Amino acid sequence: MIERAKAGDTDALAHLWRTYQHLLLRYFRGKGMAEPDDLASTVWIEVASSLPRFEGSEHDFRRWLFTIAARRRIDDIRSSKRRSDLDDRNRVAETRLAARAAADEAEDGGALERALAIVRSLPGDQAEAVLLRVIAELSISEIAVVMGRREGAVRVLVHRGLKRLQQHPDVTDPRARTISTA
Repeated sequence: MIERAKAGDTDALAHLWRTYQHLLLRYFRGKGMAEPDDLASTVWIEVASSLPRFEGSEHDFRRWLFTIAARRRIDDIRSSKRRSDLDDRNRVAETRLAARAAADEAEDGGALERALAIVRSLPGDQAEAVLLRVIAELSISEIAVVMGRREGAVRVLVHRGLKRLQQHPDVTDPRARTISTA
């Protein structure tokens, strides 16, 4: 599929978008970004323009995609700070997250948004590591590359984040205790 997309096959690129778009949106929502759809669009524009130079498997593509997403998220935060309207953006983000699309609500009955809100209560680095581990299903070594940290530090971030999530008063599902940090 990657090779077809690299060759310009729009159906192959559409397949990649369908496969990963919802994960990108969950990642951005989990990080509390004001405009997750806009950020995801920016990521896909970069993917489409850089794809001919991409080398690797579909698993490598996932890591590459979330590396781009993490960088665009940081760029968005920096841009927001420069414009000095971060408070306004946060109010808009809370309003938009509360009024999600009907399709999203049908998908999860609000459970996903509640889960992401709990993840957002974690310290930033822990939330980032947990989201990349659980939502993007990246390995510890892949997360280390995305975050620019050592594997040991990432392992600790994921472990501490998951431990905090397990102790959160709103976490009642015993399956929440089964996520591995390995």
